[in-house]
Amino acid sequence: MNDEVNNGVERFGRFEIDFSRRTITRVSDNAVLKVSRSETHIFALLANSANQTIHRETLLKECWQGKVVTNNSLTVAIKNLRTAFSKIGEHKIIQTEPKLGYSIKEAALADDGYFQPSCKEDDISKHIEAHQIAESLEMREHPECIIEKQINTKSPKQSNSLFKRFESFSITDFLVVSFFFLVTLFACYQYLFFVDTTNVDGISVHYNGVALPNPVMTAITEHKTGDIGQWYAFPVGGLCERYKLIGVLNEHFIDVTSQVNQEQCHD
Repeated sequence: MNDEVNNGVERFGRFEIDFSRRTITRVSDNAVLKVSRSETHIFALLANSANQTIHRETLLKECWQGKVVTNNSLTVAIKNLRTAFSKIGEHKIIQTEPKLGYSIKEAALADDGYFQPSCKEDDISKHIEAHQIAESLEMREHPECIIEKQINTKSPKQSNSLFKRFESFSITDFLVVSFFFLVTLFACYQYLFFVDTTNVDGISVHYNGVALPNPVMTAITEHKTGDIGQWYAFPVGGLCERYKLIGVLNEHFIDVTSQVNQEQCHD
C-alpha cells in the first residue's frame, strides 16, 4: 500500500507520513496530525500491511526499536492515534482485532479523488487573462448587458441603501426641514417688497415701488433722530392702507410704525 517514498515522506493512499517532522497529513485538504515517533511508525506499519492484522508483539518490536516497553505503551499509542484522527473526522481508521492486534483496511486509505493537483502559476495567469479578454469583448459588443449585470449583482445592502435612508428620515427631521424652508420662503417673500428705492429729504427709503402715502413721508421727515441712514417701508395689508416703517440706526432696526399717523380701522 506504500505508494511513494520521497525525502523521508511516505504516501499511503490519501495520507502522507513525514517521519522527520512526525506528522500525518491528509492530502485532500492538508489536514495535519502531529504525533510521536512511535505513533508514526505504528500507522506506517499498519498502512503498509493494509487488510492484514499486525500482532501486538510485532508492533512493540518494530515501533520501539531499542526500547523496553509494555503492552500498555501500545494501548496508549493506539488511543492517541485514534484521538488525533477523530479530530479531522476519521473515526474508523484503526481496527482492533481481538486478542491479536490491530489493522487498517485498504478501503480506509483509498484515495477518494477529492484532492486535485494545484494549478501552475502560468495556468492561473492564462485563465485570468482569458477571462478579462472575454469580459472586455462582452462589454464592447453588449454594453447594456454589462450595466444590467452590475445592477443585478449588487449586494442587498447596496440595493436597499436608499430605502433604509428614507426609513431613517423621521418625522422630526421632516418638521425641521419644513420649518427652515418656510422661514426661507417668508424671508424671500418679504424681500420682494423692497423692489425699489427712493429718497425722502436725502434719506434712502426701500419700498415696494408703489407711491408712499403722505403719513409715511411725514413720519420720515419729522423723525427726531437724524442719524437714521435708511428706511424700510412696506404695506402690512388689511382693509386700510397701513404701512410698517422701520429705520436703521447704528446697524440696529428701529420700529417707528407707531409714529405714522395712519387711519385707524379694524383689519
